[in-house]
Amino acid sequence: MLLSFSDGAFTCGPRAIAERGIRRRWAVRVALLNRRRSFAEAVEGRRRFARRIAAVFAFFVCFELVSSFFLTAYSTGSVSMSPTILPGERLLATPLAFGPRTIFGKLPGVSRPERGDIAIIDPPFAPEPGFWNGLADAVVRFVTLQILSVDGSRADRALIGPCVQRVIGLPGDVVEMKDFVFMVRPAGASAALTEFELAKASYDISKEGLPENWSASLPGSGDMSPVTLGKDEYFVAGDARSASSDSRLWGPVRLERFRSRVVLRYWPLKRLGLP
Repeated sequence: MLLSFSDGAFTCGPRAIAERGIRRRWAVRVALLNRRRSFAEAVEGRRRFARRIAAVFAFFVCFELVSSFFLTAYSTGSVSMSPTILPGERLLATPLAFGPRTIFGKLPGVSRPERGDIAIIDPPFAPEPGFWNGLADAVVRFVTLQILSVDGSRADRALIGPCVQRVIGLPGDVVEMKDFVFMVRPAGASAALTEFELAKASYDISKEGLPENWSASLPGSGDMSPVTLGKDEYFVAGDARSASSDSRLWGPVRLERFRSRVVLRYWPLKRLGLP
């Protein structure tokens, strides 16, 4: 006997049973297909994420290679190199000149500092980063577009470097200052010449009047007793002689403290060129 509802939605005949079986099998197949599609989509999503991570890592490695070996951008924040370099100007410097600094250590450079060079240096009192600190600092600077550093904010780094300085004296030189102008007696020479006569580049300096009764023995004065530079020691100073913290205060700088040589001022555009 055939039983059925009035709407025909359910029957107990052989044909209805077969149709329901077919529908169940199709439902199972569709469910399996959807499950496979969901799994494939999940795998593809993970692959896309992995490709993005790989692309970011590759960009990071390229960025570190370029900035560590060839060109690094710096922004000046003080008047210590006025009138040559003004606050807010942006510079490009090449680490290749004095030896690239990597997370594995400092490599040999293609040249040595010369009198008159404008260099990016770390003062003698600035801490030297270790391997993990250097790696973490590279990652933080990359992610924050050079705004933040493991060593602190830009304001903190302004106190410990890096800083922009001009090379005045080379190893073996005798350096002294008279009225804010350095006198340099090169190693093996019998007479001293002014810094301008020995430098390969021409430049100007700025000097402002000191407060009344300012002693010549105090920092920032226009005179300095002779200083003999030892092996691998360099004397550096800012062009703003009364507003610069340099070798007059913290002594000579060794070669390993040199980061790079400044090669270009790219901002502002109206002052584009060699500083």
